[in-house]
Amino acid sequence: MHDKNVQLAEKIAHVLGDVVYTKFLFQGYHWNVLGPEFGEYHEFFGMLYEDLEESIDDLGENVVKAGYPSPYLLGDFNELSCIEEPRLDGSSTKMLLESSLRANEKIIKCYNTLMVEAEKCGEHGLMDFVGGRIDMHMKWNWQIKAFLGVR
Repeated sequence: MHDKNVQLAEKIAHVLGDVVYTKFLFQGYHWNVLGPEFGEYHEFFGMLYEDLEESIDDLGENVVKAGYPSPYLLGDFNELSCIEEPRLDGSSTKMLLESSLRANEKIIKCYNTLMVEAEKCGEHGLMDFVGGRIDMHMKWNWQIKAFLGVR
């Protein structure tokens, strides 16, 4: 194995950990959101976690394509993730959205780091996948900020 493959696999695995962790976080928000606009936010968080769920398989397979076994245990994902566990005082929509924004912004940074590594390795298919994911997470950033009334 080339050193570049080790670094690439590690970066993909870290994004995978972040995505798995955040998927469960958003699913929990989907279940626990409260307030007069429950339906709208319940649906929004549902859309977020379902989309993350769909990206998990591609990330795991890309670790394997780099020549390494993909992590699959929940403890591994927790160790790999840099998403901070939120300290929430209830389930107000504002708190859940602020927490979602922080997690989403970290995922964007991790995907950007992965994009640089994929480019160094000439992994154009991975770059295409990562570019699509960055675009989706940027859209979510805009939507979450709009819900919060900020730019």
